[in-house]
Amino acid sequence: MIGATSTSDWMVAEGWREGLFMQCVSPGAPLPLPFDMDPTPGCSKARSASYLRGCAALVIIGLITDFFGTTLTCLGLKSTDPNKKYKYYRVSIYALILAAIAFLLAAIIYPVQFSKDLEDEPPYDGTVIQPHPVKGDQDFDNDGILNHLDLDDDNDGINDDEDPDDDNDGIPDDKDDDDDNDGVPDDKDGNQEDFDGDSIPNDQDDDDDNDGIPDDEDDDDDNDGVDDAFDNDDDNDGIDDEFEEDADGDGVVDGMDGDDDGDGKPDDGGDDDDFDNDGVPDSLDNDDDNDGVPDSEDNDDDGDGIPDSEDNDDDNDGIPDDIDNEVDSDNDGVPDSVDNDDDGDGIPDDKDNDDDNDGIDDDEELIGARRVYSFGFGYGATWGSIILIFASVVLLICDRESEEIFYKERQVEEEEEEEDAGEV
Repeated sequence: MIGATSTSDWMVAEGWREGLFMQCVSPGAPLPLPFDMDPTPGCSKARSASYLRGCAALVIIGLITDFFGTTLTCLGLKSTDPNKKYKYYRVSIYALILAAIAFLLAAIIYPVQFSKDLEDEPPYDGTVIQPHPVKGDQDFDNDGILNHLDLDDDNDGINDDEDPDDDNDGIPDDKDDDDDNDGVPDDKDGNQEDFDGDSIPNDQDDDDDNDGIPDDEDDDDDNDGVDDAFDNDDDNDGIDDEFEEDADGDGVVDGMDGDDDGDGKPDDGGDDDDFDNDGVPDSLDNDDDNDGVPDSEDNDDDGDGIPDSEDNDDDNDGIPDDIDNEVDSDNDGVPDSVDNDDDGDGIPDDKDNDDDNDGIDDDEELIGARRVYSFGFGYGATWGSIILIFASVVLLICDRESEEIFYKERQVEEEEEEEDAGEV
């Protein structure tokens, strides 16, 4: 029980574990951590939840009474006086029963309250674990070529690598806190071209996060705690991977390619991602309908004469707004929230072990998965101690009864001997 009290392995979860007095975080633990835990690897003081303090107090009480009962048991074993042995055993039994009750309460309260507490924490899903860097205007000159692909962002005839003033605001870039003039300071713009600060641009760096693992072998290139398989921005430069990758090698990045895999079938299943056909996807376009009014100030995004507040199809793509933004994994026109077969593989979701057909079993999915935990050494040791204490109490009761019988028989024999001696 001393070992169980000091260990941090009462409850063990993905990348972290917790005990009565200590909690530890392992390197690479999936983020975000629950209970506002510090994600820094290492061990620290356990959180101050009331049930944790209560369980810690019960365990301390159990330890003290267990030690007291054990000491009395030893005195009882050592004593040659049946009367004293009987008294030692009686008090020891009471002390051990109290210890067992204290340990039992701790072993019940901790996991029950812990599971309730953990259930209130947000699950692993994209809206929580996916980093959201601030993004500015990714096509400054609105020429349909994203800035990171455009050799001349401001379209002034001077290539960016030679242009001292990228946004033409009259302030040299080395003195300008907002090079692209999008209203977002450069240090918060999310576009980190050298993530690890080793003077090698990410597109030339074989190890973007400088963790010693080459990017082609690293499951988390930017070391943000989100595996690349689930990360929309592997290098954490503020530019989504779909606008940096070209799956079919046709020279058009996937985010602007209507047919990413080059199979001749449109990717979007009919949803118009570029309403004004200016070459800039609506998600990056500040003026979707090209009417000169920024979307943030435009009350009629699609220019159909119906205010957005009354228009059930703001982008005029034929899909009602209430389902337009919902995920439709199989592009069958039915959002996953109401689709019984999300991936369109012919297997109903309630019988399909891989609903989204991404090759990862649903129970192993990071995104959308519930938090899970298991019981560790501290919890197991507590139950082991409870069982041993119970066995000890049973043995003490049996031994005390036998000593009591022996003591009474001895008294009777002594009395008979005295009577015989008196007769003689």
